[in-house]
Amino acid sequence: MSQQELLLKEKLSISQILRIYAKQFTQITERYSDGRNGRCAIGVIMSYFGWNGKDDSDAASKLLGALIALRHAGIDRNLLIEMNDSGFTFSEIADYLDRIDKHSDMIELDYRFDFWI
Repeated sequence: MSQQELLLKEKLSISQILRIYAKQFTQITERYSDGRNGRCAIGVIMSYFGWNGKDDSDAASKLLGALIALRHAGIDRNLLIEMNDSGFTFSEIADYLDRIDKHSDMIELDYRFDFWI
């Protein structure tokens, strides 16, 4: 079983994809892929879902898969694009996503606590 197949079975979070799966790519800006080994943050997520980095008929479905994953995780794709293109590393973006995720969990917990008072 390939590394990609093993990672797909684990169902990684977006931050885990950027922290772990992105290690095999060179980070680029302003494009999903350079057609070789370069990816932006969204390009890494697309590749996690099976995209080979080429502009072909498969690219649109992998982009859709990445956008659905982002929406499901509550992550604004424009924020991810802006962070990537502003020079944040994959690891820095992942750290930020983890921080806002923990913050939203705290807000949700506070809300539930207030509800029962």
